[in-house]
Amino acid sequence: MAEDTLKGITEVLSNLRKLHDYSPKEIGRSLMEETQVEVKECQRRSPVLSGTMRDEIHAEGPKMDGKEITAIITTGQKSIDYALQQHEDTELIHAVGEAKFIEGPIMESAPHMAARVAHRLDFSGYKK
Repeated sequence: MAEDTLKGITEVLSNLRKLHDYSPKEIGRSLMEETQVEVKECQRRSPVLSGTMRDEIHAEGPKMDGKEITAIITTGQKSIDYALQQHEDTELIHAVGEAKFIEGPIMESAPHMAARVAHRLDFSGYKK
């Protein structure tokens, strides 16, 4: 009987270790899916209808640093100077879109991001 209990505990601990190793990757995947939703909103709000600046808005990540998992939204090198001017100068008049076209969507979704990422988690790929 004690042998069966020990075997059960050993199996549970083994499964917990595997889940521990699997979880950051799955959380990173879910975070990137949600970040891609935000990329589309940032592009929609950019002060241009088409072109390099809008097209270069993209997500990078996930980056894992200890217990922290992050993703960022940025624009590419070709349009960084123009994008920064358009983003930061709230006095500019934009015929379409808006200033803070990256920051705005991120700040608006921040209170809901953890729940949205959690909703996307899929542990069906986890192997015991």
